[in-house]
Amino acid sequence: MVNGNEIVFSLTSMLQMLYPVFYAIAIIVLTWFTVKLVDTAIKRIFISLPHLILSRVRKGVSAVIWFVGVLLAVEQLGLRIEILLVLITLAGISLIIALRDVLSNIASKYFSDIYVPYKLGDRISVAGHTGSVIEINPLVTVILTDDGKVVSIPNSHFLTGIVVNETREAWREIAVPVLVDKDLDLAEVESEILKRVNKLRARLDERFPPTVMVKRSGEEGSELIVMVRIREPMDKEAIANEINKRVIETIESLKKRVKADQKKKDLERS
Repeated sequence: MVNGNEIVFSLTSMLQMLYPVFYAIAIIVLTWFTVKLVDTAIKRIFISLPHLILSRVRKGVSAVIWFVGVLLAVEQLGLRIEILLVLITLAGISLIIALRDVLSNIASKYFSDIYVPYKLGDRISVAGHTGSVIEINPLVTVILTDDGKVVSIPNSHFLTGIVVNETREAWREIAVPVLVDKDLDLAEVESEILKRVNKLRARLDERFPPTVMVKRSGEEGSELIVMVRIREPMDKEAIANEINKRVIETIESLKKRVKADQKKKDLERS
């Protein structure tokens, strides 16, 4: 016959075994709240950043927080993570060293899309070469010189060297990249962005209304480019920041609407 002490001992042992599981669950929940709080803070602090960069920063920070949270949760379950961390670190360092030049050019292309004012068809002078831009890929920018030569220039040079855009009135153009999640309706995003950007028409060149173009589409979503032409060169930075702000507000507003609609559908089904 089982006595009371044995029952208490069994329950105590069971609870001691479950404590790590409770701690792990608590850490995951706390990590989720931390991700939400940090994401909200990033949106408010860096709202003037281009939407494309802000989206990448938010995803990167969230991934790091989740990585740390999951590791802490795993450690609570009694699993040793030191060896795993060492292997991940060594693999990451080896990959960065092996691909440092490629990664440098890809990263430069990413930032030059936003901060270097040139595009396909523009006439530029860079690294001692002058010609028209005929291709921009993740690694190099290709220009066709006046004497018919094709010159490939590593994208990293556009952030470390001097670039002269000789295209007439190139200063008027502002291109704002926008990253749209696959859950959002692309046509609706374009319409809402144009609606908000058109409120700045008094500061834009009235001959060229704002436009939105799809640059690329993929599994994660689509990348758009909002194009405007300004009246005064001194307004360039202020208008670019204002457009970025309005784009971010548009995307966040549409995301909330989609979540609300999905929640309403789930309630109707249940």
